[in-house]
Amino acid sequence: MPGSAKCPECLGRSRRPRASATAQGYGVEHRDRFRAGVLARDSHCVCTVTAHGHGSPCGAPSEHADHWPLSKRELQARGLDEHHPTYGRGLCAPCHSKETGRNQPAGWNDVPPF
Repeated sequence: MPGSAKCPECLGRSRRPRASATAQGYGVEHRDRFRAGVLARDSHCVCTVTAHGHGSPCGAPSEHADHWPLSKRELQARGLDEHHPTYGRGLCAPCHSKETGRNQPAGWNDVPPF
């Protein structure tokens, strides 16, 4: 496809229809309970992965409530409350993007066994 660095197969995978955020479990309860609770506790990024090019912790303003140390799917599979702020951490946008790309690849980065 002109203007894309992706091969046709990868481009097709990256453009596949996806459920809405609410349908994926990121609705009102996620926003009002999980996200609000995590960001109130962690107003600055708590990422300690220095390979991201920052100190430990990062310390930039948090913008994202990240499920951690277990993913949302892992919490659900164990019957735990995925909306409880205990199961999250506050991350800045760059750290959240890097962590999500590393731990939950999708689209062009979606390779087996994911």
